[in-house]
Amino acid sequence: MAQPPFLLDVLQIEPGSGDTLTISRDSTDGAMSFVDAVLTSGVLLPSLVGLRNVTGVFLVGRAGDGAPYTTIQSALDEVSTSSSVTAPSLVLVLPGVYTENLTIQKDGVYVVGLGGVKVSNSGASDTVEISAAIATTPQDVMLRGLTITNDEDTQSCVRIIGADSFATADVDVDTAPLATSDTVTINGTDLTGTAGPRTSGSDDFSVSGTTTDTIAAELVDAINDTANSFATLVEAESSLNVVTLTAVTAGSAGNSITLAVSTTPAAGMVASAANLSGGGASGSLVGDGIVLIEDCVLVSTGSGGYQVNADTSGHIRVRGGTFRDSASNSISQASNCAAFRLHGVEWANDIELAYDTTSDRPDDTTCEYDLVGVGRMDEVSVNLSGAGTLSVRSCPEMTGLSQTGDQTLDVRHSSVGALTLNETVTASLRGSERTTVTVAGGTPTLQEPFIVGSETFTVSGSQTVTLEVTQPDASYTVLLENPDTASVLAVTNKTTTTFDIEAVPDLSGDVGYTIMRNI
Repeated sequence: MAQPPFLLDVLQIEPGSGDTLTISRDSTDGAMSFVDAVLTSGVLLPSLVGLRNVTGVFLVGRAGDGAPYTTIQSALDEVSTSSSVTAPSLVLVLPGVYTENLTIQKDGVYVVGLGGVKVSNSGASDTVEISAAIATTPQDVMLRGLTITNDEDTQSCVRIIGADSFATADVDVDTAPLATSDTVTINGTDLTGTAGPRTSGSDDFSVSGTTTDTIAAELVDAINDTANSFATLVEAESSLNVVTLTAVTAGSAGNSITLAVSTTPAAGMVASAANLSGGGASGSLVGDGIVLIEDCVLVSTGSGGYQVNADTSGHIRVRGGTFRDSASNSISQASNCAAFRLHGVEWANDIELAYDTTSDRPDDTTCEYDLVGVGRMDEVSVNLSGAGTLSVRSCPEMTGLSQTGDQTLDVRHSSVGALTLNETVTASLRGSERTTVTVAGGTPTLQEPFIVGSETFTVSGSQTVTLEVTQPDASYTVLLENPDTASVLAVTNKTTTTFDIEAVPDLSGDVGYTIMRNI
């Protein structure tokens, strides 16, 4: 038989124990609150459910799933700035479609889909951006078990921005108080002096401070006020009477932010330069550990879009998953990265890889690019200058491979389609096959175990064979097929570019040859 409700505000357990043991209702969100001799500050019932109470674990689900976060970005925003590879943060995402653009700017962040998780871009933006913030740098990041899509032209499923130096400039406050007509102009927008307190959202600041330090602090508050016009441009801090402006976006883009001051009389404030400066990517620590994209489906359907687009970053590995169903002109790109590896990706489109020692490079200045066990690729285009290697392993299908620069190409147990070499590339094919080979310019070299061809004799005793691509040396063997047993054939004058076939007596017919090299 149902009992009538027992109504009370607080239930106290064993009041004679001397300890406070209570069950009550939290006044803020209405959750049940438990207090005992150990948890003297209390714990709420939702914190006791599932993974909610595990430090460093953030559970994301659709509305109604009961997860603490209904967007992935809201969970990422809650990750501590102290997160690192030794104290990582795990964002677990329940099944569903999440239409949002993600920005990962903290270290030691691992985003894991728990089956059937799709993340799609919202508007003309990259779906996932991994980049540095002023106070944090993502050195170790993992994305696992996610379908990440982007339907915008030239945008990326995953964008990794290596720039981690932020442009800065100073404003010295040398007079107090200032005049109401005085201005600080940041990228063309005025912050104007006003008498008395400033008004949030009005792009003004109080000039009434009696010391230069006070006015400098007021400028900082006005610039950092998100209701004003500068939040997407700069952040400000002050030391005594000096205000330092720092670009919100890392890299050279911050160097274009203009800065000017105007005071009456002159010199009430002084800007250190007409532009912020110092932004760049040299020595970047973004991805200095590893950025791992594992078992993910990356689908870029916009024209000229990217599955992965990385620049001036550390170590990037894409392992497993597929790029299938992307637009035919979509690309995966890495430029000036310490390492970029596609490993076991089932389907890829065009790949573009570049490295140039005259441009900004990350903290790790080595360069290792690897394509390993990629099931299918379209065109692979590579330009390595000053450093770097491209290694291709166990890739059974490729439309074409072209490499320029002054570095090496090492292909093993792969089919590269049409091969194009340029400048002084040193290429080696081992246990591999190609269709055509083209020298686009320069003096590249190519070594491969077998080269098969033929030379036509027309009542002649000597023919010169010119090789399609210069050999690294003349240490190769030539086997000949003689169409006329009455003639004796010999190979003479071997060089890296030619060799002669001699026939005695003169011969008419096609002489087949096989060039063999032990590599």
